[in-house]
This record gives sequence, structure tokens and C-alpha cells, in this order.
Amino acid sequence: MDGNTLRELAIKVSQYFLDFLESDFKRQQAPRRRIVLQTEGGFRSGMKTAPYPALQHDLWQILEKQSGGELSLKFRPRTYTRSISPILRGIIREQIQAISDEALRAVRAEILAYSQRTRGHAIENPEEWVDGVRKVLANEVSTQIVHPLLAMLDGPLSQQAYSVHDSIFSAETELIELVAANLDQALPTSLSRYLATGDADDLVGATESLLTVDDTRTALMSYFETFVSADAFLEFRDLETYAVTGENLQLYLYIGSLRYGNLNYPLFYVPIEVQRTENGDGYVFTLVNHLYANKRAIDFVLQELGERQKREWLSPLTDRIIYLSPEQSLAEVARPLFRKIANTMDLGGQIELETSKILEASNTSVVLSTALHFAVFDRADEALLNDYEEMIAQARKNEPGVVALFEGIVRGVLLENPTSIHEAVEAEWNAMPLVDRVVIDTPVPLNEEQIKILSAIRNPRAKIIVVEGPPGTGKSHTITAIAADCALNNRSCLILSDKTEALNVVQSKLSEAMSQVRHDKNFPNPILRIGQDQANFKRLTSAQTLV
Repeated sequence: MDGNTLRELAIKVSQYFLDFLESDFKRQQAPRRRIVLQTEGGFRSGMKTAPYPALQHDLWQILEKQSGGELSLKFRPRTYTRSISPILRGIIREQIQAISDEALRAVRAEILAYSQRTRGHAIENPEEWVDGVRKVLANEVSTQIVHPLLAMLDGPLSQQAYSVHDSIFSAETELIELVAANLDQALPTSLSRYLATGDADDLVGATESLLTVDDTRTALMSYFETFVSADAFLEFRDLETYAVTGENLQLYLYIGSLRYGNLNYPLFYVPIEVQRTENGDGYVFTLVNHLYANKRAIDFVLQELGERQKREWLSPLTDRIIYLSPEQSLAEVARPLFRKIANTMDLGGQIELETSKILEASNTSVVLSTALHFAVFDRADEALLNDYEEMIAQARKNEPGVVALFEGIVRGVLLENPTSIHEAVEAEWNAMPLVDRVVIDTPVPLNEEQIKILSAIRNPRAKIIVVEGPPGTGKSHTITAIAADCALNNRSCLILSDKTEALNVVQSKLSEAMSQVRHDKNFPNPILRIGQDQANFKRLTSAQTLV
């Protein structure tokens, strides 16, 4: 098999797996990376930044910074909030104006009635009696004024709130305190006089002058003028929680969007590194200084449009990953690419990637937008995509690494019979002294078959070794011994499995074995589990350890 054939084979195999990772071969190979705000399981997987103008502004400020600087933003509660809309504010104003004096008279009447009924027992515990009257005030304000108002406003307010916890009913206590505040402060003095003299005139005067319809309307309107219907921090917190509790999930900032049919794709995306603030009251997130283009999605839409319109199309993007120089900004790099996409979609001149506001342009086929989103996506796929794209790029440039890899696979497995090392392994075993057979130089105890497997692994002529057996026959134990032997002899070892449980077993066995042979308690565990944030990662990658 000649070099050109091997190169084409390398490209086709790599492209096959690249297409699978990006599309799962579903929906006519529709790309998997889309703007999805909620998973099928009900987890929040994305959020719009448009409802929070201040957040949108600050994000664009970071995108405009030179990538060599600090691309970070602090995210704390109540920093980026969303107020109620002017239309809803007008509805609330009308509902508050509709509060009648009759409702307030009912509150005042119940306070007087309760005070009169219970005055005879008040002398036994005056403080408890005053507190009881104040509770009646709060309950009646809730029943007659606040609760009916909330019942009418809960629907429209909940539509603008992030979650049920942010609905207006969570503010009921605060509203009751606002309406009842003046009278509640005066009640202890008025009730004390009533208890001492039996004359209720001062109590009646207090209820009539301090609980009026005008004051009630003013207090409620003042509250709703500054009412916050949603907090971006709560949305981002749920996203971050989903990302850290899921497996291989990563937070991204999506830049721009392309809607085709009922599918909405990000145009560009940037990984986000998230850390808790020192006092734990917020987050600090940092953008990675290179830009990913959702090339697969853009090419897919162009492919679909080309088939419908019976015309040829060319991809506007040549690279999926754009690495920035320290002087460049993410916005600076994305802007001309966005312009190319718009031109290809027949929207040239209608839209630019502006930072001042969200823009949209559309035709009968697609909608192009400059909107920003936070989103969670599988980062394991991202790493594999990068690897396969690197392999394809090297194969097309005819670089020797990838072609040599495929040549070894093809010639050693498909065209030629693998070289057997069985006799060499048996000969090595037979020549081994009895003491070496009993006491093997490894932290993991091994039987004869497992020692022979380790011998085969060490043999430089070995290419493929198959170890098989039913459950419980020591396969995981053998893998542990192989990995430990590699670690102790300065060799790397990659353990792969399609089952998390199998990796968990090997990791546990290997960690236990390595801990038994450490010469120093401060010597780091040399095991890294891809996709899991482990305590020893920083120690293994620190400058001190690497030196």
C-alpha cells in the first residue's frame, strides 16, 4: 500500500470519527453544538445575556480587551439584575390604585375588635398581648391588601422572573412590613394607654391616621419602582452547578447565533474558567484567549441551503480554532469572520458584530444575530475534535507522523500477520530463577500468567497483546500491575474504557499500589484521571514537581 493511499485512508478514518462526534449521524448530520437553554432532564444548560444590559456591556468590554491581558469578570448577587418591563409597571400601578379604603377599614376594625376581646387577659402578660395585636395587623394586611394584589400580579411577574423562588410571592413578607410599618411602630404606645385607661380613642386615632389608603398606595408603588424580577447570578449559579456536577462538561461563552429552521447554533464560542471568590459570595470567570468557530454548523446550514436553492456554496471559514496573539482581542478576530458569514448567507451589509446592542438580520432562510449566551457543553468531545482535526491537517500536509501511525496499523494488522512473541515470553519464564518467579519486582502480587503478560508488555517486539477471561479472573488486577510497572520505570501508560465503573476499579487499585511504594509522604500520586478535577493535579503540573 503506497503512501498516497495510506494518507487518504488516514483522512477518511479521521473524518469519519470527526463527523460522528459533531453530529452523531443524526438529523441529517445536524451539528450537536446548539444553543439549548434547558436539557431534556430539566437542567439549565444555557442562559441569555440580553435581559441583563449591564452584563452584556461588561462582557463586550472583555471581548474587546487584548488577549494578553486579564479577560476576567467578577459575578456577584445583585450585580446584574433585570427590572420589570414598563408595560408591567403600568399594570401594577393600576392594580395598586384600585386598592380601596374599604379593605383598610376592615384591617382597622379587626385590630380594634381583637384588642377589645383580649384586653381582659392582657394584664397577665402585656408584652404577649401587644405582640398578638401586631400579628393581627400583619395577618389582616396580608389578607385584605397584599395577598389579593399578589394574586393578580403573580402570573405576569412570574413570566419575567427567573424561577418560582424569584416570583412576587417571595416578597410578601416585605410588602406586609411596608404597608403596616407606621402603625406597627405606634401600636405599643397606643395599646399601653388603652390597657391602662380603658379609653380606645388614642388607638382608634392611630389606626385611622397611620393606616390610610394614600400611604398604602405610596409604599407599594415605591417598592415596585425598584423591584427586581430576576438576578443573572442565580442563572449563572445553576449553570455552573450543572457543569461541575456533570461529567466532562465545560462552560462556554457563545458569540453570535445562526438560526435555521427550529435549530439555533452559536457562531463562535470561548471556553470559560470559573472560580469561586475568596469569601464564597460569587464567581470570577476568565475567558480563554482563543476563539472557536462553529464551522460544522455554518457549513451544515450552507449545505442545506445549497441543496434547496440548487447552487454551489463555499465555506466562509478555513479554521475552526483561531489562536490569538497577545495584541489581538476576541472581538477583533471574530468581527471579520462574522462579516464573511453574513456575506455567505446573503446578509452582507445588513448586520455587523457590534458591541452596543443586539442586532438581527434575516431572510427567508436564516436569522443571524449578535446575541451572547452562556452555555454548558461536553468538553470531552471538544478535545477529541481537536485531535482528529490535527490528524486530518497533518495528513493533508503529508507530514510523517499520522501517515506512519496508520502505516503501522495497516501493515501490522491488516496486511501482515503480527509477530508472535509467545516463544520469547515462555523462554524468559523458563530461564527465570525460582526466587524471581515467587518474588516479582512489582508492588502488585502476580501469578504466573500475569507475570508473563508483564513480560510481553516489556518486549519491544510486542504490538498487540490480548488478555481475556470471565469476570473475577484478574483482568483489572493485571492492568493495575502494567500501569504500576510503567510508572516505576519512567514510562507513560494510558488506560481507556467505555465504562466508568471499570476505570474506577483500576484507579482505586492503582492508587493503593502506588501509595505503598512512595519513599516520601509528600511524593505526589502520579495518576491523572481525565475529566475529573483531582487534588493532585496542581501538584503534578507545578513547576517544582516538573523540575
